[in-house]
Amino acid sequence: MAQSIITIKKRSTYLYVKNNGKFISTKSFNIQILQQSDLNNEIAIGYTATKRLGNAVTRNRAKRRMKELARKVITKYGKINSYYVLIAKNSILTKPFKELEMELENVIA
Repeated sequence: MAQSIITIKKRSTYLYVKNNGKFISTKSFNIQILQQSDLNNEIAIGYTATKRLGNAVTRNRAKRRMKELARKVITKYGKINSYYVLIAKNSILTKPFKELEMELENVIA
């Protein structure tokens, strides 16, 4: 069932999810998950790519891949009224997209 997605824009929200949510590490990305009832039946997603990943072009490419992953996987398997923060690792740029989809699906489902 497809759910509506909103993007996390405020730093305070990222910190709130970091401090109160569950942290899961995979080979291609880290994910922070927090279930909250104040989201009005939506899913909130944030994307992070640090400077350790590379230059701006590389970080933007990683964010684009994460956004597409969220659109395909989290809208299908994500729980409503939840925050998800995806944090990129270096291997997100080199792995085939199908493997990334399966990795995220295994974490969320």
